[in-house]
Amino acid sequence: MKKNFIRAGAAVLIFVLLTLSVSAAFADRAPAKKNSKYRGAMRVCWVKEWVSLREEPKKTSKRLAKVPLGDIVYSCVELKNNDRFYECEYRGQKGYILKKYLRPAKEYEPPESWATTKTMTMDEITATGETVLDWAEYNIRIAAAHGTEEENKKTYEILRVGCFLNGEPIWGHEEKVEMAGQYSLLKVFMGGEEDDRQVMLFDGGYGLCMLDLLSGRETWMVTTQECPMGNGAVTAVDSEGTTYIAGSDGPDPAAISAEGEVLWQAKVDDPEVFEPYEIELQNGMILVKYASGITDGYKLVTFGADGEVVSIRNQGNE
Repeated sequence: MKKNFIRAGAAVLIFVLLTLSVSAAFADRAPAKKNSKYRGAMRVCWVKEWVSLREEPKKTSKRLAKVPLGDIVYSCVELKNNDRFYECEYRGQKGYILKKYLRPAKEYEPPESWATTKTMTMDEITATGETVLDWAEYNIRIAAAHGTEEENKKTYEILRVGCFLNGEPIWGHEEKVEMAGQYSLLKVFMGGEEDDRQVMLFDGGYGLCMLDLLSGRETWMVTTQECPMGNGAVTAVDSEGTTYIAGSDGPDPAAISAEGEVLWQAKVDDPEVFEPYEIELQNGMILVKYASGITDGYKLVTFGADGEVVSIRNQGNE
């Protein structure tokens, strides 16, 4: 902890020089424009095992990845002078897949989301709604609030997060996403290594990113296309900064390193396991509690450090 205090104290000295330039590091984000050729999320079908994601829209082009039967590809777009392929995104890679092996999967289309950079006072942050994060160490404070607003007969979630140094606002960030279903799509929590904390921001329409504690700069991003995380309902972070995240509408948890590498995404092949509501880390194991529609108990699924299912047990509430 002392190491972190020293690092934070040194940052105070340079912040006077950086304050004017920090805001320039941010970039506002709006949903990509979707023209008549946009087809969105699609599912791989009518193949025995997998289909090729190609580097160019031709069958002889280099294969970038094998996309398994039933998997979802995102941001599919029709090509202007080629009616055989779609341009697609799969696990962070952009390439081309033969049209005949894809069918629409609108239920997997991520909701549209926006991001805006603006330094905010504590009152401006908390005016959003419920305070969901208030973390402080030494002379640094991270605060965030979550709420909703109505616009054009639609409901949007709003998440505002800001950093304060000696009580003065240093950087701020706002996420906005259209509500989709009953679960929240915006989360914020502290991540990073035990002695080097960072801000973790999840947007169900965009992905999981790490924001540098002192500057607010985006350190890395794992998109929902690269690693589907549902609504990111529950999270846990270990001492090495690995984030474990699972969503109510996509129960299989994922492990993402402090450097933004997807270490694994588990597979729970049990239709009675759904709606995770808590993740615990115990002795190198990942324990996830699932409501699973059980009135007086829950399903407890234990995963190993490699993401493999170790056990599935019915548990009673104490």
